[in-house]
Amino acid sequence: MNEEKTLTHIDSEYEKVLAERNKLQAELDRLTKKETQDKHKLDTLKNRYKEEKRRSRNHRLIERGAILESFIPDAESYTNEQIKHIIKIAFGNLPGGLQGIHFPESLRDNS
Repeated sequence: MNEEKTLTHIDSEYEKVLAERNKLQAELDRLTKKETQDKHKLDTLKNRYKEEKRRSRNHRLIERGAILESFIPDAESYTNEQIKHIIKIAFGNLPGGLQGIHFPESLRDNS
């Protein structure tokens, strides 16, 4: 009889431990899934940031290229090397190089 009680007690304890294990496994599965989702969301945000930086840089390069080209008559007839040479000559003649450029107040960066 005592042995039967002990076995019943052991079975009861085993069931409790098993239930706790299942509960912990479910929590682990939930957290693992959440971690995967969070990692994916972070990767998506990083990619979006990189893409936005790339677009912004491309826009800036195109816009500045168009500005520079607007000062060179018949610019499309020159090669890239010729344009580079023209710009090098134009900026090379500035006193103090680019540091010698003084912008009017209306063009200064106020950031």
